Amino acid sequence: DREAGLAAPRAALAALLEPDRESLRLAPERLADSFQLLLMFAGRPGVNDPLTTDELVDLFLHGAFTGPGEGR
Repeated sequence: DREAGLAAPRAALAALLEPDRESLRLAPERLADSFQLLLMFAGRPGVNDPLTTDELVDLFLHGAFTGPGEGR
């Protein structure tokens, strides 16, 4: 079952984020779901220029915008 196969990694990621719950914009469980969706979309066949692992993690942790004085 596909959902069962996704449950363990989702729970592990949520547990990893749990200590920072008060600093997060969304609940760890919601963020774990979002990260899995991002990974599944980024890894689908036919993507010409897939994001690197570092790019995916940076986008997930820091969002799309740079901070004041930050460059690309």
